[in-house]
Amino acid sequence: MKTKILYLFLFTSVLINSCTKKLDVENTNNPSIENIYSDPESVYGVASSLFYGWYIRTQTHSWSPQMAMMTMADQGTSSWLNSGMRDLSSEPRPELDNSESYAYSYIFEHYWEQNYSILNTANDILKVIDGGMEIGTIGSDGTGEDTKMVKAFSYFIQGLSLGNLGLTYDQAFVITDETPDPALETTKPYNEVVDAAISSLQKCISISENGNFIIPNDWINGKEYTNSELVQLAYSYMARFKVYSARNLSETNATSWSTILSYAEKGISSDFEVYMDNVNWKQWVFHYTYERDDWVRVDARIIHLMDNNYPWRLTNGSDPGIATSADARLASDFTHDNTCPFKPERGYYHYSFYTYTRIPYTFSNPDFFPEFYSNELELIKAEAYARMNDMGQATTILNASSRSTRGQLPDLSASSTQSQVLDAILYERDIELFVAGFGGSFFDMRRTDRLQKGTVMNFPIPSKELNVLGIEVYSFGGEENADGVNTSDGGWFPAK
Repeated sequence: MKTKILYLFLFTSVLINSCTKKLDVENTNNPSIENIYSDPESVYGVASSLFYGWYIRTQTHSWSPQMAMMTMADQGTSSWLNSGMRDLSSEPRPELDNSESYAYSYIFEHYWEQNYSILNTANDILKVIDGGMEIGTIGSDGTGEDTKMVKAFSYFIQGLSLGNLGLTYDQAFVITDETPDPALETTKPYNEVVDAAISSLQKCISISENGNFIIPNDWINGKEYTNSELVQLAYSYMARFKVYSARNLSETNATSWSTILSYAEKGISSDFEVYMDNVNWKQWVFHYTYERDDWVRVDARIIHLMDNNYPWRLTNGSDPGIATSADARLASDFTHDNTCPFKPERGYYHYSFYTYTRIPYTFSNPDFFPEFYSNELELIKAEAYARMNDMGQATTILNASSRSTRGQLPDLSASSTQSQVLDAILYERDIELFVAGFGGSFFDMRRTDRLQKGTVMNFPIPSKELNVLGIEVYSFGGEENADGVNTSDGGWFPAK
């Protein structure tokens, strides 16, 4: 696809000026575009807002596809129209309407815009530094390595933005600080976009490993990060992106799991959490889903996994009662509610009588919110070993993970088959990784051929962009389009 990406660059590289009318919150601390290049302090200030822009505007924004992804993955369920939750999870699954008039086009249009806005800002900072600007010593740590810190952090955000785009869309533009002329770029398929994200994160690692700096606690709200901890974060996202980028089980099996394992082994050893102060930092997606239990409920599929006697989907408005399970997390993470607020005329398959109550954070209760559980890396390691046919290592890791520590489930035998181990890992991911990170349940269901037939597997480039560029609008989804590449031809339904 040859393009002159004019529309893409209509979005200013300064975070605060990018589509503020669509934001749930506004960060008033970002400088204006006139100041971004003027002096080291301005560049430092913009760098300090990079993670805020990436996290709040893409990971936690209710104008992203994340809420619809929850329902398309049958992790959460809702009959309400907000953010495409009902529309894209209706049954049978519909074709996505990729037109500017589509009521929910904003969820994948806004996400596209915001990732490129943040990416452009990171690129601008890197160009300024490559042009000779020295940041000096502005931060509080006094190491004098603020130039390295800003550069490494900008590559980190460059990698996260490209990674988001590669996971979410079938294709995207790879624009970095090294792109000679963005207007001459063509789109790349998702796997190449993810590879570019990993390359950016590797640059972050290279600079950080040769640095000595401390990222201030207001950059990633609530905690300082050393250069070594930034390295661990970069490796963690490299592992996550590589795992999540597969579009089907065939691609999952063909993935280099030894490479993924090498990334995961260098990743975080404690949970990566961000403090939601409920002033500038708010978790909007969580607020509009599981915090407000009248908006989104836990899909019956999840409760059925923990209690096989519980129905895997509901066919009428009757409450099946309280589920029971050997898994302690059914009681600790999920709460039964004997009423359901959804409309029956929209389909009983939306119904659920369970809410998700593990996370203490609410809009009235500031707290840390999980972005990346360290246990996710343990499950990635276990899956890597299992897919490389080392069941001994896989079960050792799995038995020491959340399965035992929180679930209190019996250990798997080292003689377990590969199928048994993989089933246990995917079960853990379904139960344990709720709401941590963007689209995790959707990407897991996609890469294992479990999305319902006809479900959109990735989003097309938004029609608003295509129309400006004079490129034919295209779309995915609908059972008649099920190809196992862009539209699911699989399904998780139990055998009848």
